[in-house]
Amino acid sequence: MRKLLLVLGAAAILGATPAFAADAATCIRRNDINEYASPGDRALIVQAADRRKVLLQLTSGCSGFGQYDQVAVSGPAESSMSCISPGDTVTTVYAGEAGTCRIVSVTPYAGKMPPRASHL
Repeated sequence: MRKLLLVLGAAAILGATPAFAADAATCIRRNDINEYASPGDRALIVQAADRRKVLLQLTSGCSGFGQYDQVAVSGPAESSMSCISPGDTVTTVYAGEAGTCRIVSVTPYAGKMPPRASHL
């Protein structure tokens, strides 16, 4: 009986591995953002310390993605260890004023990082 439970447990873990591996490509923790750039008003590319990148599609145009501006991501699970995910909020500080946008989608990004203020 023990062997059966062990085999079933191992099969369940192995069966869940591909789903986790697919999520690993888009899982960048909020506290792991190393660099960001914006190719347009409704998009933000963030890069983790390990150089993985994701493209965040935003609900509306955000200002404050310039070279000296600050960006923060927050969400309902208020943990810096949480993965950036749809529904989270991107907050920017632009010329002393804060702006907010919601994240619609998170997809892996393999391209080069554009200059920070390339869409301005």
